[in-house]
Parts: sequence; C-alpha cells; structure tokens
Amino acid sequence: MQVLMFGQGAFFDEPKKDRRDACSTYSNQIGLAQDKNLFVLRDSLLNKDFRISGSPDFMVYNVTNNTFTVMDFYLDYLLDLPGVKIESCTQIEGKIFLGLRIVGEGMVCHHCQNYTEQLHQNRPILVRDLPVFGRPVYLKIPRRQFYCPNCQRYPTEQIHFLDKKRRHTQRYEQNIYERVKQSNIEQIGREEQLSYDEIKGIFDQVIKQKKTTTWKPAKRISLDEISMRKGQGKFVTVVSDISEGDLIEMIDSHRQQEIIEVLMEQPVEVREQVEEVSVDMWGGFPKVIKEVFPNAQIVIDRFHVMKVVNRDLNKLRRAAGITDRCSKYLLLSNGEALNPLQLDKLELILKKSECLRIAYQMKEDFREIYETNLTVKKGQEKLKKWLNHARLFFRESASTIENHFEGICNYFVHRTTSGVMEGINNKIKLIMRQGYGFSNFDNFRNRVLACFLH
Repeated sequence: MQVLMFGQGAFFDEPKKDRRDACSTYSNQIGLAQDKNLFVLRDSLLNKDFRISGSPDFMVYNVTNNTFTVMDFYLDYLLDLPGVKIESCTQIEGKIFLGLRIVGEGMVCHHCQNYTEQLHQNRPILVRDLPVFGRPVYLKIPRRQFYCPNCQRYPTEQIHFLDKKRRHTQRYEQNIYERVKQSNIEQIGREEQLSYDEIKGIFDQVIKQKKTTTWKPAKRISLDEISMRKGQGKFVTVVSDISEGDLIEMIDSHRQQEIIEVLMEQPVEVREQVEEVSVDMWGGFPKVIKEVFPNAQIVIDRFHVMKVVNRDLNKLRRAAGITDRCSKYLLLSNGEALNPLQLDKLELILKKSECLRIAYQMKEDFREIYETNLTVKKGQEKLKKWLNHARLFFRESASTIENHFEGICNYFVHRTTSGVMEGINNKIKLIMRQGYGFSNFDNFRNRVLACFLH
C-alpha cells in the first residue's frame, strides 16, 4: 500500500463539497462501494500532473485529507472475501496460491466479549477455493490465536467465509454440492481431483446445514412406494406435500410398523395439521394414517383405481383373443383423448366382441364419474349404481372398490390425487440413473432430498 499527498492542482482547488459530489457520481457509475469520505477513482481521470507512474487504474481518494491510497485492488476486488487482502500470488504446477492478510488487528473474545490485540500465535492454513480460468485456487490464510487478558483465555479468530475445521471455503463447498445434485460424486471427484470420500464429505456437510428434521406444515400429503433396486423387492416409502409439490421424507422400508416409527418422530403439532392423505390401495396405509395423522381423511388416488379397472378390461381383451396392434392402448386410453383415426380403429376392435364393447363402455362410464364435479353423496350413489352392473365384467376391480369404498369417495371432497407424487417419483428415478444406482440408503436419501430443497 502507498499513500500519496496532493495539495495543488485544478482538482483540489474545487470546494470539498464539489469534489465529493464528483467522486460520488463516478464511484456509483463503476459500481464500487464508497463511504462518506472515501471514493474509488481511476488515475486516468486526474490531471496528468497528478498521475502516478506504474500505479493501478483504481485508487481510493480521501476527500478529508486529499490523499490517494494506491492498492493492489484488482485481485482483492475479484476475490470478494470479507476481511482479507491479497499479499502474494504464485503459480505452482498449474495451481494458483494466494497469500492473504487479515485486515483487522485484533478480535472480540468469544468467551467474555472483550476486544484484544494481543496475538499469541499465527499458524497459516491452506484452503481450497473456487477455480480461476480452470485452474485450482488455494488460499493461504493466517490462523490467528489471541490472548485475552480479561478472561485469560486463548480464543482463535473466526474466519467468516470458512466453517470450523473445514479446508474448503463455504462457496467452494456450495459449488460442489450443487454440481453433485446434477451429476454424481465420482464425476465431480474426477473433475476436481478429489477422492470420493472428500466429495461425499463436502456434500454431507452442506446438506446437514440445509436440512431440517421437522417438516413444514402440510394439510395434504401423499404416501407412495418406489423400488430402490428393480426386481429385488427393495422398496422405500416416499412422503410428499401435494399442495407444494415437494418431497418431505423418504423411509427405508415399506413395512407398516417401521413407517409408523419414522413418521411418529415428527412433532404431534405437525402431524395433527394433516387433513388428507392420498394413497394407493396397499392394505398397510390405512393403519399408518390412523395412527400417525389422527385428523386426516384417507383418499384413494383415482389413477390407481382406474388402473385396477383397466387391468380387468385388458384381461377381457386377451380372453376375447384380440391382439391387434395398439388394441390395448386404444381400449385403456381416455376415449375423449382419441383422435378420429384412433376412434375408427377402436370401433373396428369393438366390433369383434360385443362383451368387450359393453365392458369398454362401462370403463368409460366409471371414468366419467370421476370427471363429473360431484358431491360425496352423489359420488357414492353413482359408484354404487356402477358396481351393481359391473360385477359380471369387472369382478376383481369391483371387489377392490367395495373394500376401499369410503377412501375412494373421499376424492370428491377436494378432488385430491397423487399426480404430484408420480412426478416426484419420476424425478427420483432420474436421480438414481444419474448416480448409477445407490447401494447405501442414507446416500440415496440425502441426494434425493437435496434436489428438492429450496
């Protein structure tokens, strides 16, 4: 740092107020910080008589005492870390090493809040920071320990951009965290030349800071299962907030009692706020809901109910010997969504079996019950009427609907579905593919929850 005094020239002959206004206008234009008396200027703005040979473009001008402070401003401005200045910059084997100096002379003791400048020892540490132009950057930071005469202890100075006992800046760890969410640990490790354990440690550290153990209040949630390992019967239970479209929790089990144990860890105040829980027709969910969410109604998801009805219709198609190309798709699709050409093909298929035609129309009638804006009472009447005619063709699905009749009819209260959950499940499957599968559930859970944190 170099301080130069000036006492003459046109710039300094102006009244102090005019100089301050001129400096303030320029400092605002270049977007740099200023206080009441200090302003950042370019030396090229000054009269040539006052330029400093070999000085940097940017200097700090003090209006009060007419002084310019010539500084190594470029790197400090680009580094953008609080409370430090760059003293040295070297490059070794393609890596950039920046030596930093802490601006303050002392610190406030953590124990007694007394200010002290009595330095006890200084042990520099090397910290990884964000790269510059594709080159790794390491910061040599003084790790200062002071002596506090008031409480006679030895507090260590806190560095605001570095978490305790970490060897990476906060912004570097945040960058790794965001990249792992979009890729996988192995890939980021290769790019950063760090081990798997180092990248995983950074990821776990950041998500630990972001994640909360208590859910946000939710009135409508959905429970569903997803296979962690295809074909191996390894299922995890997924909990989502339907209204917000957010993933809330993942449970390493699809057993009734284990799900209850995990969900009961949430405060009773949070669980009592849940008013509706949308689920499929797995027999274990009703007990879970009644025990964990005492004020919630069970809503059987309409798409799972339609899936059961479509399954019976497809059995009739096969029994009728109809194997025409696209016949399954045309029969199970929403009739209103088919174009004229598809409707013509469907009609040719239905002409081959009168029983299949009747069953198809009953399937469409059932779908129409859901599409119609009905009250719960009206919905119950329509469903009972449909069941009276459907048992001949839809024996299994009719029995299933009767067993879950109340939960199916609760759909008509707020027309709640698990459509959001299906979208969440698709995103979870994408994360699994990006990570090339997960053998450890905790790693899988952390990775998925991280992708849904805001």
